[in-house]
Amino acid sequence: MRREPVLSSRIFIWQRFTRLTGDEVLQAIPLYHPIWADADPDDITFADSHAAHGNFRNWARLTAHTQTAMERTGWARVDQEVLRWVFSRLGSGA
Repeated sequence: MRREPVLSSRIFIWQRFTRLTGDEVLQAIPLYHPIWADADPDDITFADSHAAHGNFRNWARLTAHTQTAMERTGWARVDQEVLRWVFSRLGSGA
């Protein structure tokens, strides 16, 4: 965008975003959405390493698909079985 003067001139402050660290994921994700609030930290780490990779946009996508999966299947809590099912739908594999 910096090469496009029309767009670049409309940016007040450039922000650089970096991936969340493992510790940041474990702090932020349970607060981000109720489905992660009571998830086992090992399952959150599993989801991050297989699909989200510290990227909040990936977490948003993963969360939406996980919530849909839980609603459709009746699973009450996120676990690795649910996550593997979601990964198969995302094309991430596990």
